[in-house]
Amino acid sequence: MDLRQVRYFIAVAEERSFTAAARRLNLSQPPLSQHIQALEAELGTQLLYRTSRKVELTQAGEAMLLRGRAILQQVKSAEDEVRSIGAGLIGTLDLGATGSILRGRLAELLAAYREVAPLVRMTVHEQAPALQIAALLNRTTNISLIRGIPGERDLTSKLAWREEVVLAVPRSHRLAKRKRVALGELASEEHVILDPDSSDFARYVQTCCVDAGFLPKVSQQVVDAQSIPSLIAAGFGVALVPQSIARFTTADIAFRPIRPSPPAADVFLVFREDETSMVVHNFIKLALRYLGQRKRVG
Repeated sequence: MDLRQVRYFIAVAEERSFTAAARRLNLSQPPLSQHIQALEAELGTQLLYRTSRKVELTQAGEAMLLRGRAILQQVKSAEDEVRSIGAGLIGTLDLGATGSILRGRLAELLAAYREVAPLVRMTVHEQAPALQIAALLNRTTNISLIRGIPGERDLTSKLAWREEVVLAVPRSHRLAKRKRVALGELASEEHVILDPDSSDFARYVQTCCVDAGFLPKVSQQVVDAQSIPSLIAAGFGVALVPQSIARFTTADIAFRPIRPSPPAADVFLVFREDETSMVVHNFIKLALRYLGQRKRVG
């Protein structure tokens, strides 16, 4: 059945007039009559009663009108859905992130994305950076937000936002009274550190300490930076953490900038080089635009 014939039939059935239907379709009347006759011939039944004054539907025509409207609505729904999928407005998005990044700007970015793509089903997987890279390579996630650029050949990265490493100390600590602290001044302190095996960022921070002349004395070692504040508040020493950790943190802890030359805790959007999903590419475009605008506003 030709969809064009279905549309022509519906126009005649609704207008109850070939003349009015031809005007509505911007078509001359003879071709319109031919299309309706061809449809009736294909179906093997009469759909319309034609009189000199008006057009009436047969019982088969009544059924055809109901079915025809449903067919066209299904076609439109299919077109809308396919266009939306092609435009990246429908689909799934799996994101990997650490708890500390969720404490940072990721939460506001996800809220902004949900406003523009409410039909995309997002799942955030809280994972250590090493597990995030494995998930990307195994294609179980689409995008990861991590501190640093991975060395894997099949992955690519874009800077999401800049962040510094800061010092976290108990409020009662002597360094809490300082406005800034040099990295080398922490040589004698006990440190709560991130597991160097869990991320490149943890190894980078350790290297910064070595470059400053000391290897941290480790009192506790954790996988996620958001676990550190509780240990600092409990008196396990000091810690070098991303500055976003200071958000929503107990008043028992003081955060002080590292000066000069603070280590970087920049966050990157990491995804596969061969990624074809428009959902993923749209998220990345929105993220870079939104985060750039927020930076200018801030």
